[in-house]
Amino acid sequence: MKKNCSTRSAFFNRRIFIGVFLIIVSGILALLAFGVRLDSQKLASLSKPKGGGAGVPISKIPGEPLQGIQDQTPANYKGPRRDRRPVKPVHTRPLRDLPKIPPSLAIRREVREPARPKPPTDTPTRSFIQTFLGPALSAPTPTGLNFLGVGVGLAGFVPSSNPPDTNGRVGAKQYVQWNNTSFAVFDKTTGAVLLAPVAGNTLFQSLGGDCATHNDGDPVVSFDILAGRWVISQFVVGGSPDFSHQCVAVSQTEDATGEYFLYDFVTDPNNFVDYPKTGVWPDGYYMTGRIFNASGTAFLAGRIFVFEREQMVKGLPARQLQADLKKYGNKPQDGMIPSDLDSLTPPPAGEAAFVIAPHPTTVNRLTSARVAVTWGGAPRIRLTEDVIKETWGAPPCVSDATADHRDCVPQPAPATPTDYLDNLDLRLMYRLAYRNFGGSPVQESLVGNITVPGANSNPKHGAIRWYEFRNGASSTTTPTVFQASTYDPDSAYRWLGSIAMDKDHNIALGYSKSSLTVIPSIFITGRLSTDPLNTLGAEAQVTAGLGVQTAGAGNRWGDYSAMTLDPVDQCTFYYTNEYLTTNGAFNWSTRIASFRFPSCTSAPAWGTLTGTVTSSPSGATLSGVVVTLSNGYAGATNADGVYSFLVPPGTYTATAADADRNCTSASPANPTVVITSGGTANQNFTMAGTSNLQENGVTIGGDGVIHRFDCVNLNVELKNNGCANATGISATLTTTTPGVTVIQGSSNYPDMPIDATGTNLTPFQIQTAEDFACGTEIEFDLNLTFPNGSKTIHITVPTCTGGADQTIPANVLDANDPTQLDRLGRDGQPSGCGGKACPGGGFPGTKRFQTFNFTNNSASAACFTVTINAALGGAGDIESAAYLGSYDPTNLCLNYLGDTGIVGLGTTLGSAAYSFTVPAGANFVVVVNTTGTITASSEFSGTVSGFVDDTAGSGPCPAH
Repeated sequence: MKKNCSTRSAFFNRRIFIGVFLIIVSGILALLAFGVRLDSQKLASLSKPKGGGAGVPISKIPGEPLQGIQDQTPANYKGPRRDRRPVKPVHTRPLRDLPKIPPSLAIRREVREPARPKPPTDTPTRSFIQTFLGPALSAPTPTGLNFLGVGVGLAGFVPSSNPPDTNGRVGAKQYVQWNNTSFAVFDKTTGAVLLAPVAGNTLFQSLGGDCATHNDGDPVVSFDILAGRWVISQFVVGGSPDFSHQCVAVSQTEDATGEYFLYDFVTDPNNFVDYPKTGVWPDGYYMTGRIFNASGTAFLAGRIFVFEREQMVKGLPARQLQADLKKYGNKPQDGMIPSDLDSLTPPPAGEAAFVIAPHPTTVNRLTSARVAVTWGGAPRIRLTEDVIKETWGAPPCVSDATADHRDCVPQPAPATPTDYLDNLDLRLMYRLAYRNFGGSPVQESLVGNITVPGANSNPKHGAIRWYEFRNGASSTTTPTVFQASTYDPDSAYRWLGSIAMDKDHNIALGYSKSSLTVIPSIFITGRLSTDPLNTLGAEAQVTAGLGVQTAGAGNRWGDYSAMTLDPVDQCTFYYTNEYLTTNGAFNWSTRIASFRFPSCTSAPAWGTLTGTVTSSPSGATLSGVVVTLSNGYAGATNADGVYSFLVPPGTYTATAADADRNCTSASPANPTVVITSGGTANQNFTMAGTSNLQENGVTIGGDGVIHRFDCVNLNVELKNNGCANATGISATLTTTTPGVTVIQGSSNYPDMPIDATGTNLTPFQIQTAEDFACGTEIEFDLNLTFPNGSKTIHITVPTCTGGADQTIPANVLDANDPTQLDRLGRDGQPSGCGGKACPGGGFPGTKRFQTFNFTNNSASAACFTVTINAALGGAGDIESAAYLGSYDPTNLCLNYLGDTGIVGLGTTLGSAAYSFTVPAGANFVVVVNTTGTITASSEFSGTVSGFVDDTAGSGPCPAH
């Protein structure tokens, strides 16, 4: 059992007494409602180590942790990655125009839950505790905006993993929420859905590789207030060949549904980088992470990462720097978060960023790291590390009866003690919000929070300890504690906090609250800058929970929440967190609501820069042209050639560019624009350049398939995605593919204005030979000539598609089948055409298997899809894999092509499909096996698709 003991002994604080006395003298009697006292928290933190890094969600249809991973240990740990080669970005089309991956189809790899080390065993010394609710006026006021986020109830969304990792951010005009593996975009004023929920890796499809195939979650959404850009990221765990990645998307404009620059940063080639948390700073995008070995059995380090912000906002190759944080008593730091800029006033030039964490060996200290980076030709990262004299503590785990010790926060019935919720202990909660208030000397504030033990109660409960740190513009000093307190007004359990500060020094703190009589619900409190130090006001309910979480959800709750501040008015807080609308598991909803203090005076309104961009000399309007200001703020033209975006007041230089359109110059080239508060500035541009003809689709005559011994007409549609009209276009079609002859290969195209399409005026005609190798892709070159130049467009066309599926007959795995002594691990990720690394074995025991043989009858490599259908309710799961040529049950990765990857097939799931690519003419083997030792499996059958149709076509072309 966890043992959590706390005793309190009152002591006197002169500062609070004087403050209250002066307030009484001034006649503000309402503040007498505070019942605050300074106590010592005494905690014997003898907790067992929790299973599971908070960054690892559980899936509704999970995989399983893989075995046999080559692990690093503390003894052979290689330290942070020092590869400083720039990572090249990929520039996407607008997100709103990209193909969407539905959340239900999001595939997430299952990874082993890492086990954290034990917390400190000492007891906190004296600290300030607030045991009564404060005045109502000291809590922020609802603005009236309170709407559903990603979760049950929104656009038919159905959760597939738990917890939601509730995270979101408010920008200039929009609110972006990314919950675990799915995200959506909302209008920040009305809550209207601008982009319905999609799988997270929708954003990274253009990048390819692990960022495109994985959708592992742990997302963080940031808004770069210095450049008006969205910075959105999620991690990859179990990638190949490099284990951990951070997939980062930086918007090209302030529109979250627009274009992005995508980066795939390898964060550790061998180890698991867990619970990444990001922050915006002028010289980089900072991220903290917890480093476990790949199997999650050893906690190796706390690490800071810095990505090259200046390059990323420009869409240029960018580097990363890494450094491990100091160990104390040979224990790595855990639960650290980086500073995240909220104020329009940036930190003093060149100032080092902040990282703060609970101390790994004592609850009477926090740790501090000042992180300074230099880029240039010799990039370098330097840490100045120290401790902060301040307390924290490990909150009680009330039930503590489950294997991973997450059953901590009580709920009302019908929840049972083993259904109690994860308390997210031992870490500072997201975010460490930073503000620069200027002045002489400069006054900087950072606010953070952590869950700690509450006062004695039965059952025990947790409370939220919050901090305001201050610094005075130095890059090496350790921030000091200006105020800190534990908010514990009653015996309910408060946890999962997030905190921020507005431009007037007012603070808002959001959190979850639950008890044996309180259904888990979302609450908010706060303080005015004029309130006595170390105190908060009354709490207000953001959203009432209507259900408790029951068995099957792994006790997981939230993982984090997000309190963020409107970057424009600098007064309005937006808070998002989890709740349930009915009792159950995997049925979470989220809420997004805004609040502000009526006394907060909004910052000067931002102004609008708008204008129209046209082509010269045609005068046609141009969509997709990006207008960028010298401070990094940018907007893109819409379909009517009009751009419009919000900008902080100031004087800037503007540029317009669109290299993708072949626009080579803009007029005016670098105009000065003056943005006034609440005003609108107009700046039009004309762009000069050339046309840009691109293939826009191929239409195949006849039955739509090119067969062997076939005469086929082809029409190739072109689109002018250029900066000028395309005229006088002529084309010739050629090929070097064996067995293919171009019979009619010359045609003119109609004139195409900007953004118009056109098809060859005379159909192209080709002939395939009688012995043409079916399945061969035909490579064509479309050679274009026009008055101002020429261009060759390469086109690939498949042949002989639509061959009949082949079947796997109905079978049962039983004692009559051969045996194998191991099986493949199921990582939750069915293989695709691009394949994946063999998941390996490590699951001893006798399994039964059957094999089914097939041949790729194509003359080219082809992608095949195997679908296995199985009756439900079997005695145990089955799985399937494919192998090239032959299958050796004693060497599961030899000749491996792909596998189903999922858990539950034949018991709780009735179907699974996976794909893989087979070389031309090669044989392949499909294996179906039990995953455990059972007498007989459920009945299964299957289909294999991807074969070519070798039927002859229409014969020779007519003579011309």
